[in-house]
Amino acid sequence: MRTQITRHRRAARPLRAGLSRLALVLVALVGVLLLSTSAAAAEPGVSWWLQVKSAACAQGDKVLVGDIAEARGGMSAEAWKELSARPLWPAPEKPGHQTALSRERLAAMLKHHLPDYAGVCALPNQLVVQRGGKVLDGDGLVKHTVAFLTERAQELRGEIDVADIHVPEYIFLPNQRDTLDILVSGAVKPGRNNLLLEVRDASGKSQRRFAVTGFVNVWKPVACASRPLNRLELVTPEHVTFIRKNLAYYPKAWDGTGGPWRATRSVGGQQVINQDGLEPVPVIAKGAKIDLVFEGQNLRLSAKVEALDDAGVGQKIKVRNLQSKRIILAIVQDAATVVVR
Repeated sequence: MRTQITRHRRAARPLRAGLSRLALVLVALVGVLLLSTSAAAAEPGVSWWLQVKSAACAQGDKVLVGDIAEARGGMSAEAWKELSARPLWPAPEKPGHQTALSRERLAAMLKHHLPDYAGVCALPNQLVVQRGGKVLDGDGLVKHTVAFLTERAQELRGEIDVADIHVPEYIFLPNQRDTLDILVSGAVKPGRNNLLLEVRDASGKSQRRFAVTGFVNVWKPVACASRPLNRLELVTPEHVTFIRKNLAYYPKAWDGTGGPWRATRSVGGQQVINQDGLEPVPVIAKGAKIDLVFEGQNLRLSAKVEALDDAGVGQKIKVRNLQSKRIILAIVQDAATVVVR
């Protein structure tokens, strides 16, 4: 009887060992399923993710999730409110001090301080954290610059479009009450404009300056040649048509006013007529015989001279005295008279 009982107990041991191994396998499977479910819920392509900023400010002793990251996708406001308040690592020790974390260091810090969400964080190449103050990111700086240039360009009286803005990736302000102003020398013009972003403290004192640029497109009707114009040809209304152009690429375009004008160089049909390609129509032609008048304080003399150049009213012209053959520089008064004072 003892022998039978002993055999029975020995036969039961393999069964119990098998059940134990089965239980361990089941536990492992449940763990894998839980991990898979968690990963699926946090997968950026499925629902939401955390976009980590390139620059951030921590207002307390600890850097918070909400200081350095923004929720993207479908995270609820309630969930983000709770997550954003979670503390991470210590902030820089003193106000205004900064700490820079490389992408690799940042990933390690998040894995340590935020292990359940580290896998759903989109990381920049570098994160700079400042204690106190505020930070202006690149998107905000672009909007600020576009608004400034758009407002100033209204005096150009055209369809305004501001593009190709170059600004710093971010700007830190040491204090919450600091302000950022935009400075420009002269008026905003079509094309590339160079500006300065100036950080000022609460008293208005300049702290730092940053160079920025923006390209201003100004679309408006511009005077063009309705047909090819030859050099020295009169530019009359029938020779001009107005075509919508971008003044950024035609800074010297003629506005269609003044005159009478003649072309100083050939202009192709439908091409823009530039102001420096025009000159006043001469009232005195080269070779014309005209009167030269000398006006002194108590003396007025006149003589017949020959025009050596074409010239308009108010322009200087060389003339030759018909008797003495002397060449004199005079100013055109009208179609028959030049004056020397």
